[in-house]
Amino acid sequence: MEKTVTLQIFGRKFTFQTEPGEADAKQVAAHFEDAVRKVQSQFDGKPVNVDKETILILTGLNFASENYKLEKRYQQLFDRMTEKSAVVLSELEKAMQ
Repeated sequence: MEKTVTLQIFGRKFTFQTEPGEADAKQVAAHFEDAVRKVQSQFDGKPVNVDKETILILTGLNFASENYKLEKRYQQLFDRMTEKSAVVLSELEKAMQ
């Protein structure tokens, strides 16, 4: 059974379905809503008129940047773990001989 989650951005509701057991869907939606509000607040009180589409694109770019940094960090940790595992395996093989 799929789970339905609704979020509201700029007064407009968006409903999407998630995989069964996806407990974090509401938190993801709330995180996105918060991110949109954060980007929008950066333009509050400024003489620049920024449309909703631009705010959403900037929000998406912020998420893409975060994701890129996390993927890069994950790869670095994975590479480090692989190197250390190889050293441990080598030492175990030496000890078994």
